[in-house]
Amino acid sequence: MQETATNAFVAGVLVGKPIFRAPGIVVHGGLDLDDREVAVIVLQAVTTDGQKLNFENIARYAGASGIEIVKEEPHVILATPEPKGILRDLPWGDWRLEERLRHFVAVAEIVERFHALEVPVGTLSPKYIAVDDGLKPFMLGPRIAPRSGPYVPPETASERLIDLRSDVYSLGRLLYFVVAGEDPPREARDVPRLEELSSYPAGVVRIIRKATCRDPDARYQFVDDLLADLKRYREHADVGMLHPDVEDRNTGILSVVPDAPKEPESPTAPETIVPETQASKATHLASPMKVQRLFRGLGLLLAFMGIAFLVNDHFEALEALEPLTTQQADGLSSFISEASLTQDQPPILFAHVDESWELLSTESRQAEAESLFKTAHERWGTRDGFIHRGEALVAQCWGKKVTVFGSLHGDSK
Repeated sequence: MQETATNAFVAGVLVGKPIFRAPGIVVHGGLDLDDREVAVIVLQAVTTDGQKLNFENIARYAGASGIEIVKEEPHVILATPEPKGILRDLPWGDWRLEERLRHFVAVAEIVERFHALEVPVGTLSPKYIAVDDGLKPFMLGPRIAPRSGPYVPPETASERLIDLRSDVYSLGRLLYFVVAGEDPPREARDVPRLEELSSYPAGVVRIIRKATCRDPDARYQFVDDLLADLKRYREHADVGMLHPDVEDRNTGILSVVPDAPKEPESPTAPETIVPETQASKATHLASPMKVQRLFRGLGLLLAFMGIAFLVNDHFEALEALEPLTTQQADGLSSFISEASLTQDQPPILFAHVDESWELLSTESRQAEAESLFKTAHERWGTRDGFIHRGEALVAQCWGKKVTVFGSLHGDSK
């Protein structure tokens, strides 16, 4: 079949522009007679026997791929959902790590369905994985992508061998892309060093390393094992593979192990809600933000109203906060929902944590806060900083001292 023209009718469907191309096929968007959006998968005129077989496998393995066949003809397959783009072009730089990992897991679960049928998927390049209008990944079938490029397992590239563990390698390379936002470099070592990923969670780096070993026997043997490690990547010492010559660097920012939630204790009124030393610190807190007038006349009364109220006043009076982009804040902490810097010199960091902060013990919160403030100092030269949950102050760095507050400050108003 010749190249399909846009706005032509094929198999009763108005064909739209090409979404992507793979060896032997072109995938278009289209509208059928019921105005339903469909994928128009067209077999090209000049193809090899292998490419023809891959085209036939689209319908054969539709259930595992996550698509539904609407109509099948010798050279055209209509299916839903209609591709709205490809995995490579998703806004990876705008997403937090957890969101990126969710999309990776969706792809890995498709691979699991193929493996349940003892069918290798082949090269898992983000250029050949489609996404629907909800940005959910899906595939057209096994072995759609070419056997070349940075996502191809070494045994496939050199000897044309492929098995289920080859898919594990390709998944590991795809995980590299999902984390770093760029294609992985060519790797000639038996065990990848991955030093360029040192700013990312050590657990994730270890998982990538184990998945992408040159020897298939050294990799994860099943996708289930890879996903099981990924679910607990913060327990970095217990997942993946450590390189003997590469030190795990990011073990305290994104790799803090959450503790199980404790039963809430009966609230008891403390003798002193805020110690006198905290009251003096609160006075210094206001100075860099130039909001002394907000506290004038309040005196010691503010000390007994709690630091949470001081934090609220900070933000109401603040006029020079510059929010950090997702890319700028990436690697600070998986518990951070947003962060900003003041325009002071040195700048002051303000960060918000999500509800998962409450899963951490006091010791883990201390380690997390110390790592966060250390990273902020290295990146932007910050000296002081504050971490909030809701309107409550849960941690602060003042000078070189990091203080993590207990449940009184950790509970949202």
